[in-house]
Amino acid sequence: MAPSPTLLRIDASIRATDSVTREIADTFERHWCETRPEARVVRRDVGLSPPAYLTELEHTAMFVPSEFRTPEQATAQAEAAALADELFAAHTVLLCAPLYNLGIPAGLKTWLDRIYTDIRLFPGFGITRPLSGRRCVVVSARGGAYGPGTPMDGWDYEEPYLRRHIVDILGMELSEIFVDLTLAHINPNLAHLVEIAVQSRKAGHEVAERMAHDHAEEAMA
Repeated sequence: MAPSPTLLRIDASIRATDSVTREIADTFERHWCETRPEARVVRRDVGLSPPAYLTELEHTAMFVPSEFRTPEQATAQAEAAALADELFAAHTVLLCAPLYNLGIPAGLKTWLDRIYTDIRLFPGFGITRPLSGRRCVVVSARGGAYGPGTPMDGWDYEEPYLRRHIVDILGMELSEIFVDLTLAHINPNLAHLVEIAVQSRKAGHEVAERMAHDHAEEAMA
């Protein structure tokens, strides 16, 4: 019997409540589990419990043969391996990444820095796309609007940055859910777009539900 699929959920929002990415992710996770009730869900919160920033110790430890590592280097490598193991064990990764100051949250950047100190993922020795065949769903909430035709078109640097890592380096198949104008209800300059913001949020839940069922059913094949 094939093992049950694993959903790895990574939250990067610094908000414990009123987080749109967490809200949309809850919808995805709920419908994934409805389709695959036997599935395993692993959660890592790099927003509320961010990993420590990468230092020279963690970066250089990977280049030292295991038999010559100091206890501190061995610990650093074990921590990186634990994060990478979660990725290798996952059929689908649900990555919740709100847009902060035009880029990715700091905790998510540190998580990426950390996983790349595991030699299985480190791109410096050649890009091998080690997670080919797995899927990653990115949920992005954006305070404004950054789509084609908007005044801020091209200002969202998170989407291309994550695409480069997820698709080009790790080799995963990428699906994206965007919710725009999440600050319309508190930003006077966006007040005239509140209704569009409500519709964007509603659409985000609908896409998450449909995508969860599709991906979970695919895992059954």
